[in-house]
Amino acid sequence: MNILHISDIHFRKTYLLKNTDYLEMLAKMQSPLTHLEECLTEVLANHRIDVLIISGDLTEDGEVEDYYFLKQWLLNIVGSIPIIVTLGNHDIKSNFREGWFAELPSEDFYNDVMHFPDVSIIAFDNSYFGYPNGIVDSKQFEWLKNQLINAKGRPIIFVTHHHLLPTQITMPEWPGSKQLIQLLQSHNIKCILNGHTHHPFISDIQGIPYYTVSGMSFIGEDEGDGLVRFEEAYGYNLYRFSDEKITEQSSRNVKPGKLLKMIKM
Repeated sequence: MNILHISDIHFRKTYLLKNTDYLEMLAKMQSPLTHLEECLTEVLANHRIDVLIISGDLTEDGEVEDYYFLKQWLLNIVGSIPIIVTLGNHDIKSNFREGWFAELPSEDFYNDVMHFPDVSIIAFDNSYFGYPNGIVDSKQFEWLKNQLINAKGRPIIFVTHHHLLPTQITMPEWPGSKQLIQLLQSHNIKCILNGHTHHPFISDIQGIPYYTVSGMSFIGEDEGDGLVRFEEAYGYNLYRFSDEKITEQSSRNVKPGKLLKMIKM
């Protein structure tokens, strides 16, 4: 089974007016769909992909039409390949539901489970719009416990938006990380996938392979004293899942060297 993992597209058909340094930075950026099309074209020309995983921040505070446009754009390229998503802190749940699924708007957490012959993929929503570090919700943990129990020992790929390890970057990890890791340890988790940081990272958590994928839009490099250098950057991860484990992993990470803006955070 071949899995393509992307994250943090931060798409908008039209970015907001330039009234902050961050928005001015976004306005200087190429459309993330330019990078995404390059990556998808490259991958699909060389690999048979069984599922596409997007680990959050599909849009940049997107409207309903942004989600609708992005989904149709993706389907036009990937065709019938299943897509499983989780949401990030820049995703507005009501707009996502209305634009992505044509459902009634709701601010409820969005979780998903997709079953394949050899593995189940659980997408767990740990984000909420306006909370950069994510939030912890007891009902979310209860939902996840039930899903893990219902899996009855099947192999699981676990997907969420925020990173879980405090040592991987200066950004704070998700505040529910310790509780989540304790829960996952007692089940048949074969890998953990996430985004959010825009910085690729590979490690393991108590023996579980852990992959943070590059963003598909920009990257922030800490220059010290609160100064962050924003550049265009994009990439993806590929995984081969067989024999109930990740048997191959590869990444493509591109930094064209285009400075977008230096921002005092």
